[in-house]
Amino acid sequence: MTFDSVFGQRAIAALAALLVSPLLASAQRRPPEPTPRVMVATFASGDKELGMQAAEALRARITRDADARRLVVIPRADINNTLTASGYSTTESLAPNDARALAVLLRADEYIEGTVTRTPTGVRVEPRLILSRDQQLQQPLPAAEGANVGQAAAAISRSYQEAREQLPNERNCYTLLRDGKNSEAILMARSALTRYANGTIAMVCMANAFKAMEQTDSVLAVSERITAIDSRNIPALRLLAEIYQAQNNTPKSLEVLTRLMAADPGNERLREQVIASLVQSGQAKVAVPVVEEALRLNPGDPSMLNTAWRVYLAANETEKVIATGAQLIRADTAAADTSYYIRTSAAASALDGARAAQIASEGLAKFPNNASLLLVQANALSKAGQNAQALAAVNRAIAANPAVEGGYAQKALIFGAMNQPDSVLAVIRAGSTRGVDKVTLAQVALKTGSDAYKAGNVSKNRADLQRAVQFLLLSDQLNGSADAKFLAGASAFLIGQSAVSEAQDTKSCTLARLAKESFTTAQENVPAGLASYSEAAQQLLTAIPQFTPAVDDQIRRFCR
Repeated sequence: MTFDSVFGQRAIAALAALLVSPLLASAQRRPPEPTPRVMVATFASGDKELGMQAAEALRARITRDADARRLVVIPRADINNTLTASGYSTTESLAPNDARALAVLLRADEYIEGTVTRTPTGVRVEPRLILSRDQQLQQPLPAAEGANVGQAAAAISRSYQEAREQLPNERNCYTLLRDGKNSEAILMARSALTRYANGTIAMVCMANAFKAMEQTDSVLAVSERITAIDSRNIPALRLLAEIYQAQNNTPKSLEVLTRLMAADPGNERLREQVIASLVQSGQAKVAVPVVEEALRLNPGDPSMLNTAWRVYLAANETEKVIATGAQLIRADTAAADTSYYIRTSAAASALDGARAAQIASEGLAKFPNNASLLLVQANALSKAGQNAQALAAVNRAIAANPAVEGGYAQKALIFGAMNQPDSVLAVIRAGSTRGVDKVTLAQVALKTGSDAYKAGNVSKNRADLQRAVQFLLLSDQLNGSADAKFLAGASAFLIGQSAVSEAQDTKSCTLARLAKESFTTAQENVPAGLASYSEAAQQLLTAIPQFTPAVDDQIRRFCR
């Protein structure tokens, strides 16, 4: 090998070392973190102009207060251009999912949204910081009031930048959590909280780390701390719900699930679960203040209106059912289905029959042959005293669907309201031969017979009492009932007592035989009331035999 060749190799090697060393050093250095970007969304408000003004004032204030090398505020023009290109309004607040989608499109790491309202002294803004990577990671910022949006924006800008101090170590917490380093993640979250003590975003990471370590008591403590700061924090509420359900703590579980439903109104599966649980437990009223707060925070949101409407139904808050239902079908016309009109009208009928009938009529304008809706209308009209119209509606319902649930029972009740007992009896008997639910028909017959018994007991009118016996025995025939038997026996006793007394004066064989038959009916049926009507039944059973000799004597003397 020649000197030149050796030198050449050494020179090349040296040159390579010179070239490679800087590249290796560069590869070992991390690229600088991109400057965080924040988007300020239009605030929700009853006054669109105010919502836009509040958002723009906050953008301007954060731009003024923040170091541009540490935080970029996305300009209004970029937001509006993206909204316009996507077919959205530039003057209205966005739904939660749409706000996050916009933030992602604009490459915002975080965004601020909230509500703004006018006050007697100016404005009140309730803002919320949300991370774009997960819209459930949120930090409520202190509400700010001022004479104008500029003053409120100054306070929000300060509190926002203070809240951001938790974010760097919160990101490190999640990195450690993903790597299974749970203890280190907890320490990192605690470090974040030394920078911002009320950091709900950092606390959620801490709670998840405790959960991964199966430290339930710590999860519970951290989650309760989060919800004390932010009552609608979805991750914390979910953790609490899991814990309370595992502990079979039904009251606490229902309370948390209700709050979770209000915080996450778009979760239909959760909404169904919570409403069903509340209704079954008889605690629907627990949900009322929660959904009202959620409505205040989500004005006009169709999902939240639907949730509130259903909670009001379960809680028997009739006025709120009607008012919220009207808002719901304006916000979402698809919600105005047969179920909406049936349930709203049925609820309203407990308060105002005429109002309920009007709601049913609105539904029938869209669904003219819906038998269930016609039946609801018939019930409402009857309660409003419009029985002729109610009868026409129930006949239409039965014609549209002869098997419509409650059709014959409703028709019988309408005839009862019209004081046509023979027609009531005919309808019940007709229904019983046509596959109609006999239990329901029996209840109608029991009510009719009971009413007749009460009237006859006061008036001593045998016709009323005989009608009572007829309906009560029919009720018992359709669906055996101790109440129906006892009341039939009591009515029959009063008939016998009246007949035997009158027969003595008139020497009537017919009345004597009526008395005999009536006391026999009483003897057969009164014993059914010994459990529920003990004292009255005992008195009747003692009295019946005392009339037997007199009745037998009358038959012997008057029936020749």
